[in-house]
Amino acid sequence: MMRTEIGSEFWSMPLKDTATDFFPSDTAWFLSGRSALEAIIADIKSTRNIRIARLPSWCCDSMITPFLRRGIEVSFYPVRMENGRLVQDVPEAGENEILFVMDYFGFRSNVQISRGKSIIIRDVTHSLFSAEYSDADYYFGSLRKWCGIATGGFAIGIETADRQEDVSYVFMRRAAMAEKAKYICKSSESKGFLNIFAEAEEHLDTCPVSKADEEDIMLAQRLNIDLIRAARRNNASVLLDSVGEFAMFNTLGENDCPLFVPILLPERVRNDLRSFLISKEIYTPIHWPKSPYHKLDRQTECIYNSELSLVCDQRYSENDMYRIVDTINEYLKR
Repeated sequence: MMRTEIGSEFWSMPLKDTATDFFPSDTAWFLSGRSALEAIIADIKSTRNIRIARLPSWCCDSMITPFLRRGIEVSFYPVRMENGRLVQDVPEAGENEILFVMDYFGFRSNVQISRGKSIIIRDVTHSLFSAEYSDADYYFGSLRKWCGIATGGFAIGIETADRQEDVSYVFMRRAAMAEKAKYICKSSESKGFLNIFAEAEEHLDTCPVSKADEEDIMLAQRLNIDLIRAARRNNASVLLDSVGEFAMFNTLGENDCPLFVPILLPERVRNDLRSFLISKEIYTPIHWPKSPYHKLDRQTECIYNSELSLVCDQRYSENDMYRIVDTINEYLKR
């Protein structure tokens, strides 16, 4: 008998018995997506005098700080909602500039990229199981957002270098996932794993660029992507059928594989609903916290104030999705 908690950190990953060829043979593996991005920036800086990086205004601060640490100015292009649709005003960057692009939550966008003379970095974390791209010079992402892997950062477009592994981080992540598994299976009442996960993330903020754990690299090759896609698509369909009026993306495309199902609500309602869901042991993240590194105007700040990410991943069944829906409806009817 397992606990009925929905969301929060992963504790497992679905695997096949044999390896797949999903990740190219020249994939370089890192401690995290952030480490992979740091390595890409270092590779670019080794041959180019980069002055500025142009990033989407809707992003995590972990995408911003690697550029600032390398002395690269960051400029934000607008990502906003317009007539019920997510719009990205992607600019054409110059010769000594980096253009950073991404899709959101596994829902395919129709954003057109003008190559120009800039270097294009594409973050494929969200679009990993939804789309294939050939429009960038570098690609990177993180498997940690999709499943219970300790490391799982990856990059394509750079040489695999002889980097050290951060044993402390790997140990903390594995220990936290093991304790979470015990809690979910009711063999432990302790939520001490939350502190271990938090300690690991604090460590990640300060550690140097490090390679992925060798065991994780082998596990990534055996990831059951078919199961992940099928489960997430089915779960997202249940959510969209019921809360589509609030959804940022209200249609599930043929190839979409949702990371989450993001909904948009007035800030006060969003925050109150999130607290209500937590009281029912349903944990829904917000993407992303605003930081001092973000430079936002009223239009681009709106998404930060209204977005809530509904969980739809492979750990959960249709019944779990109906529980999320019923809880949201319970809140709205109060």
